[in-house]
Amino acid sequence: MLKSIKSKITVLTFAILCILAIAITGVASLSFYNDKEMTIAAGGLSISSLAENLNKEITKLEKNALDLALMGEIYNKAGKKEEIGIELLTGIFQNYPDSLGGGIWFKPYVIQPDKKRSCLYAFRNSNDRIVMDYSYQSEEYNYLQQSWYTEIMAELEKGKKIFWAKPYYEDIGAKTLMTTVGAGIYIDGKLIGLSTVDWRMDDILNEILKIKPTTNSFALFADKINDYIIAYAEPDVDKSMIMGKSLKVLPWYSANLAEGKVFDYKGKKYIPYIKQLDNGMFLIVNVPLAELFHDALRNLCILLALLLLSSALIALILYKVLRRNINEPISKLTETAQEISRGDLEKTIFLEEPTELVKLANSFNKMKTDIKTQLMELSEISLEKERMASELAIAKTIQDSALPKDFPHDECFELVASMTPAREVGGDFYDFFPIDETHYAFVIADVSGKGITAALYMMSAKTAIKNMLQAGYDIEDAINRANKTICENNVEGMFVTAFIGIINLATGEVQYINAGHCSPLLKNEAGYQYFNTCLNLVLGAFPEYCYKSGKFKLKPGNRLFLYTDGVTEAQTKNLKMYGTERLQQTLNQKEMPLSDPLKHVHKSIKNFVKNAPQFDDVTMLALEFHHKK
Repeated sequence: MLKSIKSKITVLTFAILCILAIAITGVASLSFYNDKEMTIAAGGLSISSLAENLNKEITKLEKNALDLALMGEIYNKAGKKEEIGIELLTGIFQNYPDSLGGGIWFKPYVIQPDKKRSCLYAFRNSNDRIVMDYSYQSEEYNYLQQSWYTEIMAELEKGKKIFWAKPYYEDIGAKTLMTTVGAGIYIDGKLIGLSTVDWRMDDILNEILKIKPTTNSFALFADKINDYIIAYAEPDVDKSMIMGKSLKVLPWYSANLAEGKVFDYKGKKYIPYIKQLDNGMFLIVNVPLAELFHDALRNLCILLALLLLSSALIALILYKVLRRNINEPISKLTETAQEISRGDLEKTIFLEEPTELVKLANSFNKMKTDIKTQLMELSEISLEKERMASELAIAKTIQDSALPKDFPHDECFELVASMTPAREVGGDFYDFFPIDETHYAFVIADVSGKGITAALYMMSAKTAIKNMLQAGYDIEDAINRANKTICENNVEGMFVTAFIGIINLATGEVQYINAGHCSPLLKNEAGYQYFNTCLNLVLGAFPEYCYKSGKFKLKPGNRLFLYTDGVTEAQTKNLKMYGTERLQQTLNQKEMPLSDPLKHVHKSIKNFVKNAPQFDDVTMLALEFHHKK
């Protein structure tokens, strides 16, 4: 009964249609219930995003307040001079561009025995400049009696580290609804005042009141700690009668209200989205269930109808296409294709009809020819890749073996170095070794070129420099001799930039030769600073060139930082360079043990270039002189 291809195609097509219809119906129905959960989650995305942004702003404001409190302690200890306080206050706000304003407020008679009120307040004006506002020092304002001051001071005296005041309308300065976060100012554990940072709420309220996932959704923004409604937007409800009141005036609100837990209000079912902020405020958006799932249900029905109709149409087209004369052409095509699949790439398919299968046969023949060509090309590419991989492996081995790993660390001095190779192996290297009991040599260098040739040239240069220095020649004679040796071995027209130094461990004096290398940085009491060196020609260019040395002296605790151009010329995908100024700023960010600046700079470069590839070796060397032997 089902021996003919036609009958088999008919039954198969009908069976596929039935299976598709059942599967699509089942999947669509199951998908609806899953979509309900996704719809609920999606409804809260904008709310979560706003809450997350508000929490970030709250965190910044609280940190700003804590920094101001620390500034207040410094101001009190530094003689209580107003000009010092103003400089500290405005300096703090330069680091917080989003802060509206704030100040420091002292308890009575703390700053001056005969002055009850002492405060400093600054704000950001319309030109984005930090300016002082002295109106808060006036008798008329009397900050000691302001609600924000009494609320915050009361909580700080109870031991809280930071506290948010109840929202209020500011008549002086901003003239807008705001709230204030405060932190305590302490001297020897005693609370002597507080610092504040203001949070303007007009723009925030406008964003909150615009949140409407559906037509009849409504939002509540309130201060739960102080039981205060900041903003309320319910259709057909006068929000002016609600704002500023207790949460108890809302008939639908209760302490047991939970996110996702449906409640009844005015004959409708609502699902609440609740987002708690870090400062005790919270945001609730109530969405009618009927509106939330209306579009999802309608879309499900439309999708289900379209899928079933499409399945029927596809099955019908499939049946008509497969029903045509395919016995002999398919058999012939299959037989020849199997022979080709077994590796007989000389086999060719010949068909005269039908047209579709003729085109398929021609495409198959072309594909077979392309496969033969690609196999030949792949074979050549594979051999080339193996050669390049072998060369890179050898170059990496040479480069790794040339770098000493046992860094000196004793009572006289300490030295660390690192080298991060690029994807294509270059010729960066560093070296350090003793000359005699009181002299120690150190070298950092960058060889032009890539691959095994650069690695071998690097080994030649490194060996020549070390041999000449350890042979007892003075530094100028040693480098002149090393340069001649390097030139003799230079058959590829390569060159080496290098910084070679010899430190006197008894005095801290460093005699050096800079052969076309990057300017070093010297760290003293003022931090890391670039200093001009006696610059010479690169090594390996001219054998008769005479190199001149320079000298400088390291005091105990001074550091010398050397690097190759792979540091300052590290690039982003937009070809923006890391640069010498960024390197100096990174080194001066904070005080660190000798080994940490190298890691800190490397991390800074990685954060700067992000995902851009590294095209040059990154090599650094740092040396610190401790004291006389």
